[in-house]
Amino acid sequence: MNKIVYQGKGERLDIFMSGFWNVSRNQAQKRIEEGRVLVNGKAGKSNIVLEPGDKVEIAEKKAAKLKAIIPRVDVAYEDENIIAVNKDPGIVVYPDANHKTGTVLDALRSKIGIKGEERPGVVHRLDKDTSGLMVFARNKETEEYLKKEIKDRKFQKTYAALVWGKVIPKEGIINIPIKRSEKNRKKMEASSLGKEALTEYSVVQYYKQSDTRCRICDMTLLKVKIITGRTHQIRVHLSAIGYPVVGDKTYGRKDDMSGLNRQFLHATDLSFALNGKKYKLHSDLPKDLVVFIDSLEVNKE
Repeated sequence: MNKIVYQGKGERLDIFMSGFWNVSRNQAQKRIEEGRVLVNGKAGKSNIVLEPGDKVEIAEKKAAKLKAIIPRVDVAYEDENIIAVNKDPGIVVYPDANHKTGTVLDALRSKIGIKGEERPGVVHRLDKDTSGLMVFARNKETEEYLKKEIKDRKFQKTYAALVWGKVIPKEGIINIPIKRSEKNRKKMEASSLGKEALTEYSVVQYYKQSDTRCRICDMTLLKVKIITGRTHQIRVHLSAIGYPVVGDKTYGRKDDMSGLNRQFLHATDLSFALNGKKYKLHSDLPKDLVVFIDSLEVNKE
């Protein structure tokens, strides 16, 4: 392992390593993601800005392959064509640069008959900290059919969302385009330059949190249907109209004092047709969200 004491003027780790290895920046990023670089004894990340005196350790060979982590997955329904699961919060759907293993797909691969693809059977997704129903296809024909149903807006997805504030009017459609943020590529934002995004909502119940620390203690439980399926759509849309999801660390209130350790967003219902059969799947709120709702006071005002 090469050990270097950085003496530059401050540059991103991926840029420095692309020069060291004489490879492209993308290639350097892949090697960094493999765990081949330590900065001051810790695994390096591509966007780290090096400072003079930083100790950079570089392995010339790939890091040992990660041992696969298979999470527990609650299968809600399955037949010869689909598998429906109740995803727990904190689990990502499929492997990516930051999550090599421990995904929902890792737990289901043996049940999916599609081989040779990076994301076999995946027709839609849920954010890491969103819980609820997801459907995976077990064969290629079903995968392609369900993707088309989603594209044609025939695959209905319904969510329960608890938001800050007293939502008025009690029902409506949010029609605000969404695009990826140029400042933070991990975030989305409402923008007239974005793609069409439509979200339908209706009020289920008004609540308030009895906490003297709250500046705005009103909350509203919403039933939300997404007509389009943009990344982070519900969270971006509700934040854009002034009612951010409770517990949302990315698009929510900076002074969120709810005490929730994840966003209050749960996929409750999926409705679609396949091979002449109509599917209507339902998932009750998980225990952590039920406990939180029960701690609130119904607002009858």
